[in-house]
Amino acid sequence: MIETKTKKAKEKGRGQVVVEMLLILPVFLTIIFTIMEMGNLAFWVIVLNHATYECARIGAMEATGPDGSGPRDVTGQMQAIMSRIIATARIEKTTHAEATLTDPQANVTNHDLVVVGSYDAHLVFPISSLLLANPPGSGLRHLEAVVRMPIEQPLPR
Repeated sequence: MIETKTKKAKEKGRGQVVVEMLLILPVFLTIIFTIMEMGNLAFWVIVLNHATYECARIGAMEATGPDGSGPRDVTGQMQAIMSRIIATARIEKTTHAEATLTDPQANVTNHDLVVVGSYDAHLVFPISSLLLANPPGSGLRHLEAVVRMPIEQPLPR
């Protein structure tokens, strides 16, 4: 008689584990997938920063003419380089040369090239993309990188 009571108690507990798992599993998977998605976004942020840096470096060298005139607009050249690194990334039109300090020895005003790169990263996991998408529901996250690079200028003779 005692054995049948414990047997019935064990049979009642079997469904409890399944119910607990069904309640916890979606929350657990959402946390895991969100962590993985954030790793994916971190990868694209690093790639975008590097690509924007390379574009700014080349743009800073090309922003002055051989005679030292400039700064001039090199956004088209930088966009071509950016497209080779990340096919769908863009150099924003807000890229500009910004005056910094005047060199007292050469009496030349220095400029920094401010380059803004942007990329819409595709989110991989559907649940976490609801949390991380920008704009919501698009499955994309808009990323931007801003790099300042001093423009190379030949010294006046």
